[in-house]
Amino acid sequence: MAEPATPTPPNPIELSISEARTRFVQLVRLTSLTRQTTLIVDHGRPIAALVSPDRLTRASPEPRALPGTPATAAGWAKRLEVVREGLQRQHATRLGELTAALDATWRILDSWRPPGSDRSHDALRAVHAELRRHQ
Repeated sequence: MAEPATPTPPNPIELSISEARTRFVQLVRLTSLTRQTTLIVDHGRPIAALVSPDRLTRASPEPRALPGTPATAAGWAKRLEVVREGLQRQHATRLGELTAALDATWRILDSWRPPGSDRSHDALRAVHAELRRHQ
């Protein structure tokens, strides 16, 4: 059987970041001569690879929206609007719950200390009445 014109590259080798840094020049030359792929790992997780340029051009990545482009800005604006709407719904629900709790509390306090019987309670009633009017 005939040998291929270009030898097939051996299986990728894995090296840690520190080992790849130490042997960087050697790895680059090895990659250019033999088309060897080197996978650089960080605590066992692949993070980068050294590959020959002819192998790189075969796998062209999908075009993506780059940071700062209108497509990216529109995507972020849509996400922000969804989050804003969710927060408004949560606050409206909680505001209603707080107002109901405040009203229930003042009904109980009014039964214990009717209006006009205690100056400090009357001052609190006035402040809370003002707060409830603005909502």
